[in-house]
Amino acid sequence: MIRKTLLLVVLGAFALSAGAQNFNVLQDLQTQPELLAGTDYLCPTGPVSLTPAPKDYQPFYISHYGRHGARYAWQSDMYERLNNVFGAAAEADNLTPLGASFKQRFDSLYPSVRYRVGDLSRKGWQQQQELATRMYENFPKVFGKDAKVRAWTSTSTRCIMTMSAFCLGLKAKDARMDIFENFGVSFLPAILPLDRNNPFRNDKYLRTPVSFDETWAQYIERTVDYRAILARLFKDSDKAVAAAEQWDFVSYLYFFAAGMNSLDTDLDFTDIFTPEERIALWKIDDFQFYANAWPTHLGYQPIVDDMIAKADARIASGEQGADLRFGHDYTFLPLLMTLGVNGYNHDVTNPDEIPFWCQLHEVPMGANLHFVFYRHPRSAKVLFKVLLNGREAHLPLETENWPYYDWDAFKQQASIPVMGEYTTVDTTVPEVSGLGLRPDGKGLLAASDESGVYAVSWTGETEPFYTERRMDCEGVTLDPATGDVYYIVERKQEVRRLRAPEYKESELLTVIKEVGYRTNSGLEAITWMGDGTLLLGNQAKPRLLIRYSPADGILSQTEITEGIEDISDLCYDPVRNALWIADSELRTINLCTLEGKVIATYPVPFIDNGEGLYVDREHQCIWVGDDTTSKLFKISFKNL
Repeated sequence: MIRKTLLLVVLGAFALSAGAQNFNVLQDLQTQPELLAGTDYLCPTGPVSLTPAPKDYQPFYISHYGRHGARYAWQSDMYERLNNVFGAAAEADNLTPLGASFKQRFDSLYPSVRYRVGDLSRKGWQQQQELATRMYENFPKVFGKDAKVRAWTSTSTRCIMTMSAFCLGLKAKDARMDIFENFGVSFLPAILPLDRNNPFRNDKYLRTPVSFDETWAQYIERTVDYRAILARLFKDSDKAVAAAEQWDFVSYLYFFAAGMNSLDTDLDFTDIFTPEERIALWKIDDFQFYANAWPTHLGYQPIVDDMIAKADARIASGEQGADLRFGHDYTFLPLLMTLGVNGYNHDVTNPDEIPFWCQLHEVPMGANLHFVFYRHPRSAKVLFKVLLNGREAHLPLETENWPYYDWDAFKQQASIPVMGEYTTVDTTVPEVSGLGLRPDGKGLLAASDESGVYAVSWTGETEPFYTERRMDCEGVTLDPATGDVYYIVERKQEVRRLRAPEYKESELLTVIKEVGYRTNSGLEAITWMGDGTLLLGNQAKPRLLIRYSPADGILSQTEITEGIEDISDLCYDPVRNALWIADSELRTINLCTLEGKVIATYPVPFIDNGEGLYVDREHQCIWVGDDTTSKLFKISFKNL
């Protein structure tokens, strides 16, 4: 028996999937024009209506991620650029009456904002104290005697100020509260995991390119006539702003006007836009945020991992209180996508539908996400609910009592499995080429590329299940509902069934002649999908996932073009609704999407030719069969 500790290489994060559209968002923007400020909208701090907890459940812990509070403009040259352009236009007598009015108002503001770029504003400070007060008053039992509050932030000054304001808000409710604030690059994995200053940054995660071809520049041109906006301000727009810089300047005007929400001023600059232009500019900003966040959103899994680890530590210790994290909008949005909060994990295929799935006013100044945890005095089950900006939110997780979710069920879906030690089991199967569950549940079925299918106990005892001389059987799987067993024969490209309970007669279902026929790189893997269909794996040239129905034939084919060199075996994971793929060429096992995109890769260099794979949740392990030695490797996993 061999034991070793294994190294996990994470290539991505598990993306939950659900949907919750807001088809009324454009009407909302018309009736609530304050939302048109987008990410400059101020998160409301007033009372919210919350659903009572199930009987005898009490809140004890809050895990929080928040965006910094209201601030001055973040663009380093915004105020100076506006001052220079309008100043030069005034000297050249190039301002329209509206342009002159804009300049007069701007000039009255400029001295107070000129050197405040990126700073937290007084409104931002007050906002954070009000948000802290709301948290305390909504969940006073979380902050009872002996409660501990721990806060971390990015190294940004406005985030540090935000953290301090929030914690002072809690102190104002209870001066004796145990609060510790901290910041530094060592905390960036839980705050800004993809920040270039993060010493633990891991770029090996699954990229998810946007599912449309239109570029931001193309979308701008068809969405708004930004030159018309400049024509209202300048007599000669081209003289005021170079043609190549005109869109950029209009975007500054949009953000500048929106940013008045964050300052102590009654000045309003939105009159330079028509109502239709404001909506168009909001949509353009929405497009950009989505298109920037979606491709890398799975890189923010470390925040989720930190939330899980800290929550589990509090649950284990029984300690009350809160863990607070403070960051930025460009992290908050992909975090919503990673978690699937309110359908933010939807893969948009048409840019015109982005506003239905992604609304920037949900990532406002002071945006906040809370996981509020509840425990029961006579039950080990921990419940939690999610609050987005104070309002109860949805997760892509089944529950019988929304907004409350089972914490263990969430962890099962949201956390990446961690590979641990392995042991080996000897068998007498001639060259193990595929694995599946035995119909009696007392072990595994093993495909042999020499003679068919064998039954193997958990401790390695081997006996023939269905064998034929010189049968190149490469994969086997079980339909747990009927007990029927399916297997594949390479070269012949046959898919066959053994009907329960006799398993005596082999029934030919189909021959896949389109690929791999009479070659040694054809059908290599098969797994039951749970919906009446099978997924077949064509080993190479090409690497194909073939969805097959015994009733309707081939339903779809998906080619794997990256991350996998050899489809050696497949195992459908119904808990994660994901796919595990063994790759004997790269000596890896891989957690993948149903389309074969790699989410996480686990190297198994100690296995010479791993051609069989089965996910065994009962024993919290994955079994891998070695074609060279006929050994089974039992690899333990945490969070499987």
